Amino acid sequence: MKRAVLVGSFGLVLATMGAAAVVACHPTEPKQASSVDPVGDDSASSGSSSGGGSSAGGGSSGGSNKGGGDPLAQPNVGGGGPAGKAVKGEATPVSSLAAMMDGLRWGMSHADVTKTFTENGGLIWKDYDDKLAKARVGPEMSAIENEREQAKQAFARSFIEFKDTPTGYDATGIKGEYTYKNREALMWVTRQGKKRYFFFINDRLWKFYDEVPLAESGVLGKTYLDAVNTMNGKVGAQGRVQGADPAKGVNATTVDWKDGSSHLRVVDRSGDRVVAVVMEENGTLGNLQALRPNKAEDPTAIDPTIAAVTKGGLSDPNAGKAAGSASAPSKKGTPPKSPPKK
Repeated sequence: MKRAVLVGSFGLVLATMGAAAVVACHPTEPKQASSVDPVGDDSASSGSSSGGGSSAGGGSSGGSNKGGGDPLAQPNVGGGGPAGKAVKGEATPVSSLAAMMDGLRWGMSHADVTKTFTENGGLIWKDYDDKLAKARVGPEMSAIENEREQAKQAFARSFIEFKDTPTGYDATGIKGEYTYKNREALMWVTRQGKKRYFFFINDRLWKFYDEVPLAESGVLGKTYLDAVNTMNGKVGAQGRVQGADPAKGVNATTVDWKDGSSHLRVVDRSGDRVVAVVMEENGTLGNLQALRPNKAEDPTAIDPTIAAVTKGGLSDPNAGKAAGSASAPSKKGTPPKSPPKK
């Protein structure tokens, strides 16, 4: 009976959010100076159909879970189960999330990440190996090589710091993943059918955030339930389910897992026709309060100067005079004095 209530509640949350998605505005990627999306529709489609190799996961692992089902049910997977027992109020522990790192490591500088993607033989370079292998020598091959160079340059230019000037990212689905004036920055790249954001604090990589399209042929399925079930299968354990609770920093339905060094969460962004797959370093995540000393300003807050003046309460400088006038006897209607007698 408890399981039925839990599953029913989870389905109700998703149904409600799905209805709201019909009227939601789809956020667009803000334009950056001299930076364009280097991957066209053809490349994106090709990457999606090939399964990719992202933290969102490609291939068919967990694919048997697609088509809905109970995301709270223990997936039927081989191998060992989660490491340790789940603790109430914490993400589901698993033995390792290392396979989700895609060869990256926490603490890399943005220069290190750039090199990993743009150097000869790097990740972007390899993305074009199949195209070049099939291309004819001459103009066709030159065009593909030029496209590859543009993709590498666009990624290098995507670096942006969150100083004190608002950015276009404040109007996108990743708002809330960063703060201003705390030495934070990001880079992004679109490849293999998804968009990935890299987040830095003090020029140390501590998080990457994938936007994976929800589609019938998508690597995570066409619904959020598909994505959750697929990920349950990939990590070998059912994740903790959290309903949206902004007061706790959970802005949308989220399912999460953790190992000794990383935290993985799958966030429902069905309204944007994507699912977010986020990997974060545990150490940085647990120390965010200290790493973010500058808090966001409240636009509705009272100006400090005005607050100081009105600290003791508002008073009317003319109130004393008005009170004195009110207590004085009125001269209206006083009879004139009689003239002195002779």
